[in-house]
Amino acid sequence: MSGEVHRSGAVIAEFGDAQIEDGRRPEPVTAAKIDLIYSLMRTQRMLSSQLSRAFTPYGVSWAGYEIMQVLIRFDRRPISILALARHLERHWTSIAHTLNGLERAGHVIRYQNPAYWREKLVELTDSGHETWAHMCEALAETAALCSPDDHTAPDLLAGLSAFESELRHLG
Repeated sequence: MSGEVHRSGAVIAEFGDAQIEDGRRPEPVTAAKIDLIYSLMRTQRMLSSQLSRAFTPYGVSWAGYEIMQVLIRFDRRPISILALARHLERHWTSIAHTLNGLERAGHVIRYQNPAYWREKLVELTDSGHETWAHMCEALAETAALCSPDDHTAPDLLAGLSAFESELRHLG
């Protein structure tokens, strides 16, 4: 293992003839790639903090907003907790934990599926619909304050989409 050492302590080099599961050879680790990951993680934390502040008046977290957004798409049709978990790529227990808070706030209701007793269904209440609309306004205001301009955004989105696609291939 030879190569330069990045300020993070990671060795910047190729590691022999290593292959990813699908047979491709990994790209060499470069300082730019390490800096990209660091910057993405830092940006994610800062954005998450901004959104948490924007959603605080409604008593809903980002995770709650994501669940509410999926429920909005179902247009007042119930969805199972497992289907929510699959859609959001989260463990069902995390979804259930977030639903507890949403249910206490009156934004969702959960009930037994009449066709299958082992399954719980979830749907948004009228209060949930109203809160979601207010949260969308808060999200739009936050996005307007911290988003790149209209010329930069498409390139940034394309790059992030490619990065996300590569990550999906890894795991």
